[in-house]
Amino acid sequence: MMSHREFGFSCCMKTSTIASHYARAALAGALAQGHDAQDILKKAGIGLEVLHEPKARVYPDKMAKLLRILVTLLDDEFIGQDHKASPLGSFETLCQLILPCSTLGEALEMGTRYYRLFDLALHTQFEQEHNSGALVVNQHHTCLNKSRYLTEFQLMLWHRLSCWLTGKRIPIKVVEFAYPRPSHADEYHLFLYGEHTFNQPRTLLRLNQSDLDLPIIRSRQDLPELMKEAPYVFLVKPNNTASINAQIRRILEVNTETEMPDFESVAYQLNTSTQTLRRRLKDEDTSFQAIKDQVRRDLAICHLSESKYSINDIALKVGFTEPSTFHRAFKKWTGVTPGDYRAGETQETNPTELAEP
Repeated sequence: MMSHREFGFSCCMKTSTIASHYARAALAGALAQGHDAQDILKKAGIGLEVLHEPKARVYPDKMAKLLRILVTLLDDEFIGQDHKASPLGSFETLCQLILPCSTLGEALEMGTRYYRLFDLALHTQFEQEHNSGALVVNQHHTCLNKSRYLTEFQLMLWHRLSCWLTGKRIPIKVVEFAYPRPSHADEYHLFLYGEHTFNQPRTLLRLNQSDLDLPIIRSRQDLPELMKEAPYVFLVKPNNTASINAQIRRILEVNTETEMPDFESVAYQLNTSTQTLRRRLKDEDTSFQAIKDQVRRDLAICHLSESKYSINDIALKVGFTEPSTFHRAFKKWTGVTPGDYRAGETQETNPTELAEP
């Protein structure tokens, strides 16, 4: 059974980061209403480079703080992305409504009907199918939905809420998108893990019937603990901890203070052959080197966000013997040099629009 803490940052991988795309998209509603991006980002403790550098990364806790700021500022749990506000407390009321349901399928049916009462431009509908069920995102009116932020947030919200209600890590059968593969699609392996297909007739997330039949195990006594972080954490907390990607990352992160293990050592720790590990990585459309680079990138960002180590020391800590090699690698990963990234934490700018790759 999943504990409450598994939805919090105490169980997040320490160095995990997410694409700056989500920060830019989230800010769009506030900008459309005349608020200043620089002031909002400063309050969230996020460097201003996220506004203009597509490769920049954001820590989950800072992204969650940004979302809380935006919800309070706009008095809207959908942060200005819909054509009407979803007032503060709407999500908590939803949870109160569906907790007495017997099964997950019943809860999803009732919960999605609840949001239709608000006459929002974009809402999710639950459809029962043969041996499965689908959460289908429909748009009925024009709304901001910057870079389809609200569309993807709805899918993540209903899936994460389903996991919490049942105490299970519910597998996603498939996610279909009614648009081309976006530039940030690589992030989906963290938040919407499973098979992804694009240019489909509708946007939906499909679940197995066996999971829809699971009982609701939570009660209203469990709700205050969830509401300390939800629904903000649903967007920023990786939920694919059973993937081979996540398993390898955990092994590598344990060894960040020493030399990271090689591919053969990781396979041994996973009690599998190197051939099987390569096949499983291919199935997840990734590689050992890519995962290793992500860990090194995020660890470097972690250290650069603090003033404890010099840039040369950070280079050594993440496995580079030559600072110049680290500089080139970091710029390839994030689009900026280590020095510029560190300076960007306090950089003064006056942005007027958000860049998108």
